Amino acid sequence: MMNPRKNGYAKDRRRRYAHSMRRKGERSYRRRLSVATTMALVSVLGLWVGLIVPESGLAPAAVADVAGSCRASFIWPVRSGGADPPLTKTFDNPAKPWLPGHRGVDIAADEGTQLVAPAPGAISFAGGVGGKHVVSIRHHHGLTTTYEPARTSLGVGASVSRGMSFAHVSGHSDHCDGSCVHWGAKRTDGTYVDPVHEVHRKRIVLKPM
Repeated sequence: MMNPRKNGYAKDRRRRYAHSMRRKGERSYRRRLSVATTMALVSVLGLWVGLIVPESGLAPAAVADVAGSCRASFIWPVRSGGADPPLTKTFDNPAKPWLPGHRGVDIAADEGTQLVAPAPGAISFAGGVGGKHVVSIRHHHGLTTTYEPARTSLGVGASVSRGMSFAHVSGHSDHCDGSCVHWGAKRTDGTYVDPVHEVHRKRIVLKPM
């Protein structure tokens, strides 16, 4: 005959084991549910949030805000009623610094058109370069932008704020006289970048799993 004490002990062990297995099963279920919920959320967001990378200087500048959008670094230096101003020539970075190319963009602009600062900064140059009338702004985030032909009444070192009128289209240029303004952007290391890429918002990419 089985000892009642041993019999009770065995039953108690079986109960504890069954309870432990139920708890493990519940924890595993909660983990699977959490992972499934997260993946579903990421998949839904992936349908709404995309990456905007302008393929040319003619891409739209005004883009509806969605989750994950970031403010553009620049605004256009020529006011155009919220739309992109027409470009007469786009950016063409040469493969080597000494090779010919187009280190900026040409924006259609008549003589006398007001230019506004695309971002905060300070006037770093205003004068003539090789017979061309040039104005440059050194911005707080490390880029220097250049405009020609352009003239300003501001002196070197004068601060400008985003959207502030700082110069007007005027003077001589080797290819923009009376019809456009050349807008260039250069990093502190001397490399040129397409300023149009700084105008457009960039967004975080979330792709469906």
